[in-house]
Amino acid sequence: MTKLIAERTHNYGTRRLRAGDEYEATDMHASLLVANLMARYAPSSPSSDELDRLRAEAEALGVRVDRRWGDIRLRHEIMQARTER
Repeated sequence: MTKLIAERTHNYGTRRLRAGDEYEATDMHASLLVANLMARYAPSSPSSDELDRLRAEAEALGVRVDRRWGDIRLRHEIMQARTER
């Protein structure tokens, strides 16, 4: 599950969300909602272990990782790599 913040009013599941509401969505739905500008990823403060794990996962999927990328960009690149397979 991925934490999101609604950018616009929309429905997700059985909830009616307004701009600014925080909620969780499946990884697939999260990437679609973000791509359609209905939501944005909620900010998080990942540990360095989490970033290392995300970098390793992205590299295993064939993504060329930039060390400046944060967890949001890494998760996005991983989701793109998974859908392109």
